[in-house]
Amino acid sequence: MKNKNDSMSIILFAFGANLFIAISKFIVFLLTRSSAMLAEAIHSVADTMNQILLFVGIIRGRKKADDSHPFGFAGEMYFWSFVVSIILFTMGSMFSIYEGIKKIRNPEEIHNLKFAFIVLFIALIAEGAAFYKALQKVKGEKGKRGYIEYLRISKKSEIIVVFLEDFAAICGLLSAIFLLTLQYITKNPIYDAIASIIIGIILAIVAVFLGNEIKSLLIGESAGPEVSRKVTEIINSNDGINRTIDVKSLQLGPEDILLAIKAEFDHRLNSVEISNLINGIEKEIRNAMPDIKKIFIEPDIYKED
Repeated sequence: MKNKNDSMSIILFAFGANLFIAISKFIVFLLTRSSAMLAEAIHSVADTMNQILLFVGIIRGRKKADDSHPFGFAGEMYFWSFVVSIILFTMGSMFSIYEGIKKIRNPEEIHNLKFAFIVLFIALIAEGAAFYKALQKVKGEKGKRGYIEYLRISKKSEIIVVFLEDFAAICGLLSAIFLLTLQYITKNPIYDAIASIIIGIILAIVAVFLGNEIKSLLIGESAGPEVSRKVTEIINSNDGINRTIDVKSLQLGPEDILLAIKAEFDHRLNSVEISNLINGIEKEIRNAMPDIKKIFIEPDIYKED
């Protein structure tokens, strides 16, 4: 439950920051008519909507299993996270690139740039705080892995989404500040348009990476080799087991793993003893790895082929 609460607090913090930033950017866009500010405003609106979708995923993922969905609804988070990647690509990336190209073809004078810089720096502080919160969460979970490796193997899509969103937001803000500074110095509106395009490209890269990783989770990923190794160790530590034949896992949701095991039991055990041994193994596995919610153990006979 602690992990769920941690994820909820990170999403809530990001939602508040993005909502405030989106409103501020739209006001400044109306004052400046800057393409970069409009791209940033749309980006923040998309991020705000994304936090709402992640809330929906968490809430719907907590629904209890029913006859139609006997393994529960944990996969809801993956579905809504995938929708987030689509919104980032379409609403955020494509619009920003389109707006930038339009301004290159039809340049417009920009007014009151000082307001844009004020809001951009305030947004950078707010996004930095949100990113720091997500970064601490990732640091606590990635261990010795690199950040890219962690993002590729992590099963917690909501953390991946918030982390990448905030990272993209910071990159976009820095690009906007730099290029609007060039705009202010040179009075050339091309830099404003370029800023909008760069923001769109950053969002596209993040959206494609995010969509690809979550698509893999939607299709059905294993829980990873570390889970299989620990499960095999637990099974083989029991005296009534001759060997583990096969261990297969399926990540149903961020904190919901299904496990299917084939093991060769000591042939001297009767059915009652085998059942008791299976119950004991299941308890050991759940105590060691609470994310494993569903376990199916099949007694079998090992064959070389």
